[in-house]
Amino acid sequence: MCSCFRPKLDIGIAGAGKSDAPPGSPSSLSISVRLRDVVVRVVHAGGRIEMYEAAVPVERLIRRNPGMCIATPDVFRRPDEAVLSPDDVLLPGNKYFVIRCTTVEKLRRRQSQKTRAGDELEDSVTSKDDFAVARDGWSKLKKHMKEKKKFVPPIQRPRIWKESDWEPSLNSIKELSL
Repeated sequence: MCSCFRPKLDIGIAGAGKSDAPPGSPSSLSISVRLRDVVVRVVHAGGRIEMYEAAVPVERLIRRNPGMCIATPDVFRRPDEAVLSPDDVLLPGNKYFVIRCTTVEKLRRRQSQKTRAGDELEDSVTSKDDFAVARDGWSKLKKHMKEKKKFVPPIQRPRIWKESDWEPSLNSIKELSL
């Protein structure tokens, strides 16, 4: 495996271990901020983060994670634009997500439903005349409506099996006494 493709898994090991500053102090925070600018961060679905020192082709990550898509953080707002093609390159200083392709399809469906609902809201401005029904039209509607039927219990069928008149037929045994 190429050394430029080697993931760094822990920010603390990458630079904060050399200083004696406790975690959360300003110097350790500045190191982690500087690392964000020079590494490619890839966040997996389980929360695992991989960091790469140089630019990484999307094709390599797709090959390593079959059935997964690589996307920018905007994938949850704009799934059509955020999914990257295998020809793209992941650049340092950015964060990317590895998510299932089925999840992307679901996000796209939801997005299209939201846009359809938005279009319907724009078209839903109507007047009272749009809902008015003529008297003879109302009677036609009533005829087509189903009337509530009374509940009729199903016909009970006679039981197929009958109680048989079987009785055990054991012969009695006489015991011999000695």
